[in-house]
Amino acid sequence: MKSISIGIIEDNIDFLQSLCGVLKQNSHLNLVTWNSAEDFWASGQSREWDLLILDIGLPGMSGIDVLKTYHTVESRKSLVISALQTDDAIFSALRNGASGYIWKSELDSLPETIQTILEGGSVISPSIAAKVLLSFRKPQTTSDPSGVEVLTPRERQILELIVEGDNPSQIASLFGTTVGTVRQQIKAIYKKLQVNTRVQMLKKARQFGIF
Repeated sequence: MKSISIGIIEDNIDFLQSLCGVLKQNSHLNLVTWNSAEDFWASGQSREWDLLILDIGLPGMSGIDVLKTYHTVESRKSLVISALQTDDAIFSALRNGASGYIWKSELDSLPETIQTILEGGSVISPSIAAKVLLSFRKPQTTSDPSGVEVLTPRERQILELIVEGDNPSQIASLFGTTVGTVRQQIKAIYKKLQVNTRVQMLKKARQFGIF
């Protein structure tokens, strides 16, 4: 059987040991661990893992920050294992590329969860699934959403990053492009959404349910 490489970012040492204990029952899994996002990036091992497992509530750089950068490569897979149950944490993780989000109390089903994700599927806890379904059942705006629909995938990514508080310099660094290019893309978003200011843009994004 092919060896599977798994990177793990977790600051709780006791939980990390429990997590590794479960995974080491499968001899085909090769594990590398870090106690912070900073250690992960500094190690020089932020390569093409078969799966990256991480917590959201990390010291310093958060798990969301890791996901934003890690998933600039579309083929990468990640699984969040966290105790954070806020809607912001859950939806930010899923929006930024996580293939799964489960609670730290759900390690019994971890081998099956990992296999599902490696095969191209997604796994979320039942309680999280309920939150996702409720979000889709919220009343939809009757305003014309045509502006949002014509945004390119990159423009939507930029809009979501702006919603989350990133500035053009941070976005440019994230995508490996120039600040000037990002500013041009933001201007294109303004034009398509028919707005003139950042406040108007955020208001329209909220109106259309982008956040």
